[in-house]
Amino acid sequence: MAEPYRPGATKTYGRENWVLIPSVNDINAITATEWNAASSIDVTRVLFASTGKPSQATNRVTAERRLGDTKQYEFIGTSNVTGGDMLYAFADQEAAASDGKKLYEALPENTTSVLAQRRGIPRATTAAAGQFYHAYPVEFGPSFPADAGEGESAETAMSCAFAVTGEPAINKAIVAGV
Repeated sequence: MAEPYRPGATKTYGRENWVLIPSVNDINAITATEWNAASSIDVTRVLFASTGKPSQATNRVTAERRLGDTKQYEFIGTSNVTGGDMLYAFADQEAAASDGKKLYEALPENTTSVLAQRRGIPRATTAAAGQFYHAYPVEFGPSFPADAGEGESAETAMSCAFAVTGEPAINKAIVAGV
């Protein structure tokens, strides 16, 4: 018998990239042009490590027992795809349109966008056709002053809830084109 396959580990430490893309033609076929557009914001080094990330929870429900059954089994129920609380760097004393206020100014309450992630490549790698991504249609709530860290490591920040508002695009390839 052949040895069972074992995929190699893909490290994500320092090798992930998160980008806010204001609009895309097709979330399942984001183009390199859309990803790299001046209106897209690479938030990889703005978000703190403790920031909330999209997640999924699927209910497992127990089947109704019938009179003659001595065992019960499960069904798959509803899957809930959720956002989280984004915690991002914010520089209170910097001027408008500065790097320290760029994300805050881009996210007024009710802003909709695509939050997209690439993993397993260096964070500063320019997006190109053939790279794989995960993308989530999101809506943002209001930002609110917060601190990231505590004591001597505390930094000024903003906290902003976001909701996943539609079907995510999982493991899709960036496409060439405009």
